[in-house]
Amino acid sequence: MTTPLNARIHLGDAGEILAAVPHLLGFTPTDSLVLLGLRTEGDTGTFCLTLRIDLPPPEHRRSVIEYLSAGPMVRRGATRVIVVAVGPGGGGGHGPPDGEAEPSAADAGPEPAGGARPLSEPEVDEAVPHRELILLLRDGFAAAGIDVLHEIWTDRLVAGSPWRCYDDPPCRGEVPDPKRTALGAAMAASGSVTFDSRRELQGLVAPESERTTARWSARLNGMLDDSEREGGDVHEDVATALAGIRRTAAGEALTEEDQLRILLALNDQRVRDLCLGVALGEQAMAAEQLWLSLVRKAPEPEVADVAALLAFSAYLRGEGALASVALERVEAARPEHSLGSLLRQALERGISPKELGEVAKDAMSDAQLMIEAEES
Repeated sequence: MTTPLNARIHLGDAGEILAAVPHLLGFTPTDSLVLLGLRTEGDTGTFCLTLRIDLPPPEHRRSVIEYLSAGPMVRRGATRVIVVAVGPGGGGGHGPPDGEAEPSAADAGPEPAGGARPLSEPEVDEAVPHRELILLLRDGFAAAGIDVLHEIWTDRLVAGSPWRCYDDPPCRGEVPDPKRTALGAAMAASGSVTFDSRRELQGLVAPESERTTARWSARLNGMLDDSEREGGDVHEDVATALAGIRRTAAGEALTEEDQLRILLALNDQRVRDLCLGVALGEQAMAAEQLWLSLVRKAPEPEVADVAALLAFSAYLRGEGALASVALERVEAARPEHSLGSLLRQALERGISPKELGEVAKDAMSDAQLMIEAEES
């Protein structure tokens, strides 16, 4: 099975699948339910969606299952799904978790799939953690017409951690080192970074320092006052933002004054929406680099607009995890932010990057019409 980097993953090897999960998400998940959606055509296929949520408590399981089975996977056209539960439970898997009944011999499945390494012949009544959740998921996907290819549990997605298949006792092994797999090598060669945890990923978009944020806040207040007295020019603001992107692409350093002026320009919704289009062009990565730099320095509430641009750019590249943590900055600064709310809904519903790109084009057109209407 090919990934976005065209590195192949053997779907018969549950260990290799587990080692791929951190790279597909962008970070190593803990206490999580991970779903890998597959769109298959004949003997080939690609991952169409990688989705992670916190392991839900028992009282929320059914509502979560309804959302997962009827929402993003169906929208993305997934025909098969791999289910991975990550996290301890039920005494490490050596007894029935969550008060479940002991499984019978009928739970024993076929011989292990290719690549699974039997360590020893376990008792057929040995339970795997989070089994009730997996059974509910199985029923939900069956009702949606989506085949479940694998159901795998591990306590941690690190090299050497034991993994086991649900309802197939001989199917078990140890997680390979994610960095030493073909996908890990491809990710490293492409310059992509896989973070050790979601917290580490959040740190990427966290404020640089309280001192910088306070200084920028004070300077922005003064610049806003000057702008209100003099009257802003939207065309100059658009030119300021685009010039900053071009200079970043050329490797030129921007002064603090330059960055503040760009941040101030993006406070105009029309300028911000016109800048969405950069993510669709050749300077997309330069723009994302600039947005990330500004997000780390900008104070609240001004950070919201540039964090939304960062989230949009990351989403378009398929970096849903980065988009999500960028949206957390938006939501903390301005909970009712229109673009932030739109992007959050897109993430939750599994809107494809292509569909979101069309939405961005509409927003750009509306912004241009607003400018023209103001001038007429």
